[in-house]
Amino acid sequence: MSNGQRAFRSAESIAAERVTRDAIEPFLRERGYEVIEDRRKEVGSPNAQFLSVRSPDGSNLQMRVRLCWRREGRTSSERKYSAAQLRARLINDSWEETLEFIVQRDRDHGNTHNLIVQRDGGLIIYAALIPREELSGIWFRQRDVSAELHRRKLMGRSSKNHAMNGTSPTIWLQDNRTNDSHEVADVLWNWPGVVDLAKIEPHGNVTAGDTYDDCAGVDYSLMGSDGAARRLVIRSEVKRDPQVRKAVLARTPGCERDGCPEIKRYPGFLDVHHILGAEKGDRIWNCVVLCPNCHREAHFAPNADALNQQLLRYAERFK
Repeated sequence: MSNGQRAFRSAESIAAERVTRDAIEPFLRERGYEVIEDRRKEVGSPNAQFLSVRSPDGSNLQMRVRLCWRREGRTSSERKYSAAQLRARLINDSWEETLEFIVQRDRDHGNTHNLIVQRDGGLIIYAALIPREELSGIWFRQRDVSAELHRRKLMGRSSKNHAMNGTSPTIWLQDNRTNDSHEVADVLWNWPGVVDLAKIEPHGNVTAGDTYDDCAGVDYSLMGSDGAARRLVIRSEVKRDPQVRKAVLARTPGCERDGCPEIKRYPGFLDVHHILGAEKGDRIWNCVVLCPNCHREAHFAPNADALNQQLLRYAERFK
């Protein structure tokens, strides 16, 4: 920013948001949901995302997608909680008026559900599908449970009500910071009509979503037994052009991650990593050559988002 002020959001934050939003369609598809339309709308630097979806039972759903706070190793406890803001600021300093505005806006836009998503590395670990008319009830109940926990001094050093996050109404999916704090998130998961889509078994024993899984297809669930029976595994993946892989491997003798000394010691040692996922583009400027260790870091490390942003800047020189 030219005025010397810090930007509201970093480039890494925006890139991480894009990765999560792009991962939602294959995540839903693996669970039997057909995404008919994925509509994005820019609101400042973040995006609003709306999905038109057909559920496994044939119902048509219109989802507004909300993303939880990122987990990237900034604090030692951030994997103990998960929450999403419903709106940045209050309307007329009123929680009630703000919640009614949020729900009425969804009615006006035809949204039947909110889908609140938490990504952790290469996995979507929570995906709360919430019927539109239940959202405000869940918020008020979480607010009351949080107030009771604080009254009973069961929240340790925390003094802030979970639901009343500054001026932002917030829904909680997880809180394991104290022995009793889970009671706030329990309100959501025990609420009638709420479904955690992340707990639905992927159809056909599908392995990890192709957006993240460029690595060799090893079924680790077969490890740890003798004489295991064979089973049919159906894998969902995006078609790749072998010429792209060949061209990317030909441009370097070793790992393209800055600072990594690994070189090609024998055929097949190096992997080709699709930075934004193969679904977004099977192009040489969306690919880098990585050694196996760096490849897995790019998918699963706490700093995976920042690493992929660095790799993307490198790969774009080949565009």
